[in-house]
Amino acid sequence: MRLALLSIFFAVTLFAHDIWIEKSDQGYKLLYGHLHISKEHSGAKIIKYDPNKIKKVICKKGDKSENLNVIKEYPLSLKKECDELYIFMDNGYYTKTSYGVKNLPKDSVKMALKSWRSFESIKYLEKNSKKPLSSAFEIVLLNNPKEVGDKARLLILFDKKPIEGAIVAYDSKPRGKSSKDGRVNIRIKREGLQNISATLRKSGDGKKSDEIVYTTTLNFKVEK
Repeated sequence: MRLALLSIFFAVTLFAHDIWIEKSDQGYKLLYGHLHISKEHSGAKIIKYDPNKIKKVICKKGDKSENLNVIKEYPLSLKKECDELYIFMDNGYYTKTSYGVKNLPKDSVKMALKSWRSFESIKYLEKNSKKPLSSAFEIVLLNNPKEVGDKARLLILFDKKPIEGAIVAYDSKPRGKSSKDGRVNIRIKREGLQNISATLRKSGDGKKSDEIVYTTTLNFKVEK
């Protein structure tokens, strides 16, 4: 059991930066860095990202879902009222070498040690439809936790189908894996903005990457 938890921990800490959506009176803002800094989760609060990696933005209001054409500038900002907001990013290829990590495919660098392609998405819930917004890797919140101590009941989907074995983390700390039916429960530990992520790995083509890493994050607020 301890070995299993350690393997989950190391898998998640490889991608220990957070992505989150901040809501204010001015609209939504996509941010990247370290949302809740702690001894175990430290670093710059905000890290700049390349807005050109944003490939899709979906806003759902009522029963209508709309693909938004956004201005790709940093940070991504939206003045729009959405019940649910979904953003998908293609981060491209990364290769670890003896001289650092390069944002390039494996066959474009020398002395490649490990390589992966990264797809990332995030969903912010204002009102919870309990349904997926995309056909990509996504977390669906099946209930509406109200306060600290409640459980968030989650369904992890890939191509709109339940997926087993996704590593699920709360505030960047691993909490378990999705079951055969894609389910996992997470207990709410703090008030305010919740940051729950899931990571799934698939084999790459071996030429440009060893594996493909899908990461998806769910944001919603708990008031007390």
